[in-house]
Amino acid sequence: MPDNNITIEMTEKQLATAISGLLFSCSVNVVSNVNEEYQRELLDLACLLKTVRPDIKLQDIQFLKEDNYEDSLSQSILEEFRPNLEILTFDQV
Repeated sequence: MPDNNITIEMTEKQLATAISGLLFSCSVNVVSNVNEEYQRELLDLACLLKTVRPDIKLQDIQFLKEDNYEDSLSQSILEEFRPNLEILTFDQV
């Protein structure tokens, strides 16, 4: 896939959420809000970004499929991003 430039518009809040999520993902020294509202903002932003390229492959992350999830967003992530990422079970990890 060639590296084509993509231009998107987002609010300042969405930009701050994106930057925060990226920083949290790249360092164990960055801590994060763990409340459901913030996590929902992250998922909503991920879904919005996916609309730019719905078939985008997320090759650097995997989803661990379980029978029961401890949080309220995992099932939504699986449903929304199933075609975009590799789905694993604990037996495969």
